[in-house]
Amino acid sequence: MPRASLVSDTTILLYLGRVQQVHLLPTLFARVYIPEQVVLELDAGRLLRSNTVNPRQLGWATIVEVTEEQMAALPPNRLGPGEQSVIAYALTGPELVAGLDDARARSVAEELGLRVIGTIGILLLAKRQKQIPALRPLLDAVRDCGFHIDAELYRKAIQLAGEEK
Repeated sequence: MPRASLVSDTTILLYLGRVQQVHLLPTLFARVYIPEQVVLELDAGRLLRSNTVNPRQLGWATIVEVTEEQMAALPPNRLGPGEQSVIAYALTGPELVAGLDDARARSVAEELGLRVIGTIGILLLAKRQKQIPALRPLLDAVRDCGFHIDAELYRKAIQLAGEEK
């Protein structure tokens, strides 16, 4: 079975970038697509924090156009343009996985039949594929950078990684 390709939302790139792990994406996925709307959100983030990842400088990433019509075709929702563009683009191919962390966005994507993965799932996948030696330090690092991880989800991820104390 060929490896899946990722359509990434802002949070995945933002937090993996903050902990210097964005390089994991091309090792885990056949292709990485970043909608223009996500690029613009990261551009705005660089106004606040200059070290915010710039997708234009990721030679392995493909920036894609998602039209207003594609986003308008989604069921009614209260998602932001980045999340909507990820879902709309992920609907264009069965090999595409929607990279989303927001619970509402994940719910919309799953209702549309999409496969979904978030930052924690990507780090767990990296651990399983031996791309990182341990999950716990990176979960702690993204949490320290402002990424919200529910205590139960943290515990479950550590358990799945086989890193319980």
